[in-house]
Amino acid sequence: MSSLTESTSAPAVPSHPQGSALLRRLAGFRLIPAIDTYPRLVAFAQTNLGKGVLLIFFAAGLRLRFDPMTCLVITVTLGAATFLPGHRRWFVTGGTLVWAAMKSWIDWSALGYVAERNGAGGALNLPNLQAAAVATVFIFGALLIGLARRYPRALPFRRPVLALAIFYTVLLMLASSVLSGRIGVVAWALVIPLGAYFWFLAYAVVDARAKDGDSVGLQLGTFHPFWGSTTTPVPKGASYLRRVECKEAPALAVTQLKALKLLAWACILNIAGDLFILIAHVELHVPPYKEAFKSVAAGAPFPWYVCWLSLITAFLEDVLILSVWGHTVIACCRMAGFRALRNTYRPLAATTIAEFWNRYYFYFKELLVDFFFYPAFFRYFKGRKRLRMAVATFMAAGLGNMFYHFTRDIGFVAQMGLWPAIKGFQVYAFYCFALSAAIIASQLRDRKHQISSHWFWTSVSPRFGVLFSYCLLMVFADTDRTHSISVHLAFLLHLFGIGA
Repeated sequence: MSSLTESTSAPAVPSHPQGSALLRRLAGFRLIPAIDTYPRLVAFAQTNLGKGVLLIFFAAGLRLRFDPMTCLVITVTLGAATFLPGHRRWFVTGGTLVWAAMKSWIDWSALGYVAERNGAGGALNLPNLQAAAVATVFIFGALLIGLARRYPRALPFRRPVLALAIFYTVLLMLASSVLSGRIGVVAWALVIPLGAYFWFLAYAVVDARAKDGDSVGLQLGTFHPFWGSTTTPVPKGASYLRRVECKEAPALAVTQLKALKLLAWACILNIAGDLFILIAHVELHVPPYKEAFKSVAAGAPFPWYVCWLSLITAFLEDVLILSVWGHTVIACCRMAGFRALRNTYRPLAATTIAEFWNRYYFYFKELLVDFFFYPAFFRYFKGRKRLRMAVATFMAAGLGNMFYHFTRDIGFVAQMGLWPAIKGFQVYAFYCFALSAAIIASQLRDRKHQISSHWFWTSVSPRFGVLFSYCLLMVFADTDRTHSISVHLAFLLHLFGIGA
C-alpha cells in the first residue's frame, strides 16, 4: 500500500522483457563513477593524506556554490570532524554556533516593517535586537531540553509539539493584536526566529525525553546545522544523527566518497538548470510561470498551450533547484561523517503522489510523518484500517502542511495583520486539502485494477499520471496571498481552454 511512509529505495524494475532491458541499459550508465566502491580508493580515503585530498576536492566543489567565507567555515568544521571523529558532534555544535553568529538565514524583513509601523525604527538597533532574539531562542531551547530531560512525564513534554504550537500561537496573537510600540517590536523579534527554529526545537524536545537523548550542547548543534537547512531540519534531529553517524573508519571513507559524488551531482545539476532556464525562457521564449499566471489574472492570458509550457517548465525548475540545494546540504552532512539519506531522489520515477513527495522533499515529508502522521495513526481509529490511514494522512499532508507553511511565512501576519493573513491563506489551504485527497485516493485505490501485461502501463503511464497531477496541484501551491482562489481556478480552467 502506498503511503506517506514509503522508503526512498529505487523502484523495482518491471519483469516485462522490453521495459526491463531498456531500464537495465539506462541504469548501467554512470555519469559519475561509483568511486565509493573502489577498494583502493576507500583504503586511501582512510589515511590522513587521503582525508586531506578529499577535503581539498570537496572545498573546491563548495567554492562553486558559496562565497569564500562560507566555504572556509564549512571546510574548517568538516576538517575538524574528519581528523578528530571522536569529537565530531561537538565540532558540529561549534560550527553551527559560528554559522548562527555569522550568517542570518532568517528573513527579518517583517521586523523592519513592524518597527516602522510602531514608530520605533530609529529608537531600536534592529541588528542588535535580531542577534539578541536568536540568542534568546537558543537559550529558550536549552531550557526546554533541560526541563524535558528532567520532567519527561510533565504534561507539556508528553505532547511537546502541541505545547510548542500553543505557546507560539499565544505569542503571535499578543505580538499581532495586543502589544504595540517598542514592546510590540521586541515581541515580533521573538516571534520571527521562534517560527524559524520551531521544528528544530520540536525534534530536540522529543529527543530529550529519550533515555539515550543527547546533552543540551549536542542538541544545539542540530539547530539549523552549519551544513545548511531551511525551517525543515535537514537531516531531522539529534536521534537521526546518532543513528547514521559513522563509527568506523571504512564507513567514514565510503560516506565521504559518496559526499564528493553528491556534491559533483549538485554542481552538474546546477549547470544543467542554468542551461534549461536559458533554453526555455530565452531561446524558446516560454514565459516564466508567474508571468503566465499574471496574464490570466489581468484578463489577457497567453494561449492555453503556452501556459502549459510555462507550468511544466516551472515544475522542472523547482525539481532542479531543490535537488541542487538538497544535494549540497546532504553532501556536507555526509562529509561530516553522517550517512544521511538524500533529500531528493529520482522524483520523476514516482508512480504515486505519496511516493513523489517521498522522493521530492524527503525530510519535509519525514517532518509531517513524525509530528502529524504517526501521532494520529497510533492514537485514533485503531479498529478501522482505511479510515485510520486516511485521517493520519490528512493530519500530515493537510493540517500539518498548513501549519508548517503558515508559521514559515509568519512575515505576512506582520505585514497584513492576523485575520487578513489567515484569509489570504485560503489558496494554499485548498492545495493542502487537494493534496491530502490525492494521496488518500492513491492509498485506498484497489491495486488489482492496475495489473497490466505491458510495461508501458505499469511503469511509464503511472509516472506521467503523477507528474500531470502534481502540475495541476502546483497551480494552488501558492503561499504569496496575492490572488484569490478564484483567480487560481481561472488559470486551471484556462489550461483546458475554458474561460479566460
